[in-house]
Amino acid sequence: MKAAGPERRAAHCCALLGLGSLLFYARTLGFDFVDFDDLTVLLAHPNLYDEQSLLGSLYEIFIAYFPREEPLILRDVSWALDARLFGFDNPFGYHLGNVVFNSANVVLLFIFLRRCTGRLSIALWVAGLFALLPVHVEPVSWVMGRKDVLSAFFVLLALLAQTSEFRASDASRRRTFYLLSLLLTGLAVLAKMGAISCFVLLALHRALHPYLDGRRAPDAPLDPLATLRSAVLPVVPHAALTAGIVVWYGRIVSEAGVTGWRGLGALDPEHLANVAAFAPLSIGQYLKQIFWSSQHSLYYRWPHVEIPLSTLEIVTALLITVSLCAATVYCCLKRRDLAFYLLAFYACLLPYLNVVYVGIWRADRYVYLAAFCLLAIGVSLALQLHARVGRVSRYAIAGLAMAMVVNFAVKAWHQQAVWSNNESLWKYEAYREEPSLLSIQALAKHWMQEAGKATEPDRRQALAETSRSEIARGFEREAALGRVRAPYATSEQLQLSNLHYLLGRLDMLETAPLESQIRHFEASHEIAPSRANTLMLAGAYFDLAATASAPEQQALVHRSLDFFAEHVQFSKPDPVLYAKSMALLSQNYEAHFPFLHERIDQIKGIQ
Repeated sequence: MKAAGPERRAAHCCALLGLGSLLFYARTLGFDFVDFDDLTVLLAHPNLYDEQSLLGSLYEIFIAYFPREEPLILRDVSWALDARLFGFDNPFGYHLGNVVFNSANVVLLFIFLRRCTGRLSIALWVAGLFALLPVHVEPVSWVMGRKDVLSAFFVLLALLAQTSEFRASDASRRRTFYLLSLLLTGLAVLAKMGAISCFVLLALHRALHPYLDGRRAPDAPLDPLATLRSAVLPVVPHAALTAGIVVWYGRIVSEAGVTGWRGLGALDPEHLANVAAFAPLSIGQYLKQIFWSSQHSLYYRWPHVEIPLSTLEIVTALLITVSLCAATVYCCLKRRDLAFYLLAFYACLLPYLNVVYVGIWRADRYVYLAAFCLLAIGVSLALQLHARVGRVSRYAIAGLAMAMVVNFAVKAWHQQAVWSNNESLWKYEAYREEPSLLSIQALAKHWMQEAGKATEPDRRQALAETSRSEIARGFEREAALGRVRAPYATSEQLQLSNLHYLLGRLDMLETAPLESQIRHFEASHEIAPSRANTLMLAGAYFDLAATASAPEQQALVHRSLDFFAEHVQFSKPDPVLYAKSMALLSQNYEAHFPFLHERIDQIKGIQ
């Protein structure tokens, strides 16, 4: 009977946290898709997410369309379920999945912390704050955030399985939970590669769980050999499974051209210097955004390899590094109950430090799971302080805690509205204090697309002018960024290219001379060749050839095919797009220009 009270309270807390997080994000169920990966990753692949047949989707995911350029199998399976239940192009199902998984994560976090610490107060405070964090708005409210909430779901389940293994009364049950944690580790990595640190979390939990639940004093010594046997060796299979998936995944994305072209290698001295400077600055920004958030963004422009750090920023990076090292040493020696959270925080962020350069140094979605570690440290210290001080100080601590809750809830609630549709997202992003070229060109693209849909000439012209004004602002922003040449391929290079591309599209919309269109598309292509500008150049030269005299026509058609051949190469990683490109090749070139047959045969031979 004595145990019934605590268990009943824990069950009530689970219900409260789960329902509360569902309600908190309920309005995102009415949000739309946004034009940042939603269209190219999800909506461009109706074959993968067949609303008529789940079996058809699974066949495409695992056989016919396997492997794709981003083979996140479990994410794709979850989207296939959403499409089957709610319709392929219905955003409701995808948003519902994110909200449900996030709510489940809040509950799982509460259960894990309660079981591993034995303290309801820590579990409730950390899970409650986790549910309200403004940095979580992006992965929960954005359809593409599915891989973040899904991978965190499996990581938390793996930690819970391991906790159950520790508490199991017989060898058979312990073995069952151990194998379950191994399975869940693999599932987490198949949901998102950022979960490669799952096995590290499990090892840290094995080594430090006696300190978490109070069976050992925070400063009690740790036997290295015993820790090796009890914590490191048991997760070797988890590490091997993770390594196997990573090697498989890396080979696929490399062959698809996703990696290997962006810049310096992982061991290049210049790149390592950038990682050493940028990693602490990014961690400092994460600390700020978690505990006192402001100006959230889909794409933070700083730190950046093309924007040199100031002396003050370099000194700040050094101070943050020293502070983190000091805190880590102190926790490992004196507060091993907190060492788990701090080391787990580092482990969660390790895949996102750009050791292998991907170009995005920090993002709210990167800290989705890691945030609970910092919250747990803060809550643990606050509760300990609350227990030791007088009544007045306790009221002050309680007041600060409630202020934090209100601050989290208000800021997260306002940030949710940003994600309601494409227009609201890019308006917000493009008019932040430090807007990125990505956001400005995306807003310009939005207005250009709206102009293309407009049926009234005056409205079409007004929208086109709005788009042109945003493009002009983009060029001004590019000049103000002060970028310098660096041996990396960056987003800014692509977005600057896109601004020229959009000028060409606007010229097409307004039926400007083909020469003007070509000038803009070629400027775009010179900065950063892409599938979009190569197709536009191929089309523009093709149309120009249609009205040219016979001597000029053949040269223009050859020029058009030059760019279309590049377009074919860009389409190659995606079988569906590649098939469409081959169909266009036959339809537009092979059927009308016999003198191109030899070149067309060469292009068709590209495998």
